[in-house]
Amino acid sequence: SRIKGPGQDTVRGDMAGRFSYSASDRNSSTPWFRVGSIDVTTSVLVAGLSVVSLVVWAIDASLLEPFALFADDVRRGQIWRLITWPLVNTPESIWTIITIAIFWYFGRELEGMLGRDRFAWFLGIVTVVPAVVATIVDLDVWGLEYVELAVLLVFIAEFPHARFFFNIPGWVIGAVIVGLQVLVLVGNRDGSGLIFLVVLLATAALAARSFGLASGLPWLPQLPLPGFMTGTRSSGPRRSSKGKVRGRGKGKTVIDGPWSAP
Repeated sequence: SRIKGPGQDTVRGDMAGRFSYSASDRNSSTPWFRVGSIDVTTSVLVAGLSVVSLVVWAIDASLLEPFALFADDVRRGQIWRLITWPLVNTPESIWTIITIAIFWYFGRELEGMLGRDRFAWFLGIVTVVPAVVATIVDLDVWGLEYVELAVLLVFIAEFPHARFFFNIPGWVIGAVIVGLQVLVLVGNRDGSGLIFLVVLLATAALAARSFGLASGLPWLPQLPLPGFMTGTRSSGPRRSSKGKVRGRGKGKTVIDGPWSAP
C-alpha cells in the first residue's frame, strides 16, 4: 500500500499538536442535511469523513489509495484526487484526532461567519489550487493537516488578537506554526513541499480576503468572485452564552471564548 502506517515515511505535513482548546456551544451555519439530531454542515461533514477514513485504514489501507493525491495518477486523468486528498487520514498518533478536532472547531467558526455555501467554496479553493501545484511539482500528499492549517490561519487572520492557551495572541501562534513548518521543510531540503506550503498559504489568504474575511490585512487584493460563489454571508460571528465577539478598537480584536484566559 502506498499509504503508509505508523513508523513508515509519508509525504505529509506535521500540522498537528499545536495547542489545546475547548469546545464552545456557538451555533453553526445552516446544515446541508440532518442525521438524527446532528446538523451536518460542511465542517461536520469533512471532519466526519476524515474520522471514517481512520476506520477504513484499519480495515484495509489500500481502500484509501484511490482518494489520495498521487501526482502520477492525477496526470493520468484521475482528477478526483485533487478534491479527495484531505479526506485520507491515517491514525498514526493522537495528533491525527486533534487535527480533525481543530479543523471542526475553527471550521465551524468560519462557516458561521461565511455561511454554508461560501465556506464550502472556500474549502474547495484551498483544496484544489494547492493540489494542482502538487501535481505539477510531483508531490504526493494526503491528510487533513494542510487544510486544517489554512482554516486555523484564516481564523487567526480575522481575529489576530484572540487569546489562545497561556494567553498567547493568535498571531503569535500562527507565526510560530508557519515558522516551524518552513524550518522543517528547509531542513529536509524539501523544495516541492515548500512550494506547496507557500501556495496553500497564499491561496487561503486570497480566498479569505475575497470572501470578506482577513479584514485586518487590507493590503491583500480582494478578487472578484463569480455569482455562484457569493452565497449568503451571515452578519458576523454568532453569539452564545460562553463566547461573544466584542467590538474592535485601536486595531485590536478581543474575543471572549473557551480559548481565552480567565
